[in-house]
Amino acid sequence: MGKVIKSKVVFTDPRDRDDDISDYTVPIPEGLTEEFHPSQPVTPKQIIAWETRNKEPYPGYAEELFNWENAWEEVNRAQLKADGGYLHISDPEPVEVVASSDAVAGGVKDGDGRDVPVYGDETVFGEFKDVFETVFGGDEQSDDDGDEEREGE
Repeated sequence: MGKVIKSKVVFTDPRDRDDDISDYTVPIPEGLTEEFHPSQPVTPKQIIAWETRNKEPYPGYAEELFNWENAWEEVNRAQLKADGGYLHISDPEPVEVVASSDAVAGGVKDGDGRDVPVYGDETVFGEFKDVFETVFGGDEQSDDDGDEEREGE
């Protein structure tokens, strides 16, 4: 059938790798962590609401995340410059706004003519609604500290 080719495979456990921060030759600001850690506890349900509906888990979450991402962007740009690379930044192309039914959210069609959900359209995760409800207890959230009262409890 096929010819057997002997080879040696070396597996490195990702937890044992030390190539993330140690590869930087530029200073990393004190307190800047590799992963984003919000100042207040958040639940998986709140994270999904943030990622799918842009609903902050608590006031100021978006600003914290924005500041953390920007701090890493500055470090990465400084590292790129230290490595001899360059960054080309250009102004975005102007977009012409067209007032037609095809230009509104939910009006985009795929190659087969089916509607394609667009960010901001509530139907984006419609086909997965049952999964969200099963795993996270529904897609509704309260606006207080995250404790919901359910009927019958």
